[in-house]
Amino acid sequence: MSETDSAHSEAEDRKRLVTLVTQHQRRIFAYIHALVPDPHDAEDLLQETNLVICEKFHEFRPETDFVAWACQIAWWRVRRARQKFARSKVVFDDAVLQAVSSTAATMVRDLDARHEALADCLQRLPLRDRQLVLTRYERGANVTEAARDSGRSLEAAYKALARIRKALFDCVTDRLTRQGEA
Repeated sequence: MSETDSAHSEAEDRKRLVTLVTQHQRRIFAYIHALVPDPHDAEDLLQETNLVICEKFHEFRPETDFVAWACQIAWWRVRRARQKFARSKVVFDDAVLQAVSSTAATMVRDLDARHEALADCLQRLPLRDRQLVLTRYERGANVTEAARDSGRSLEAAYKALARIRKALFDCVTDRLTRQGEA
């Protein structure tokens, strides 16, 4: 392999690494946070996990599940960190930690399915309703701001949000039920 080919291959690997880590960061954090209740500790462990992922990325096989591989690295980082957590009042033994780990992995997959269903259901809303919801929740505005931005009265915005939440809930539930039957 020439030096140019090698440099190109390394650049492609870095690009793939960044894409995978960015795409799955939320899932990896959710997994860690399920094992480590303190969000600050979970953030620290996520950063440690990311470093190990970068160091060991050459061992990752593209035909395998990146999230499962990354969560396995996170699992070992959490186990190592348990010495630090041993000073806290509550310390779980390995069996409990393994059970939580297994449950967390399932929950992350379920949350991803819910997130995809919600995104699809949001796209099906009429534009005016979708904009109200996105203003209220995505931008973090309060209902008063969302009402003003949508040209609705405050009372109308509250009623519309209640109706839209119910419609989204029903849509997500229906979509997930249909996926479960498939």
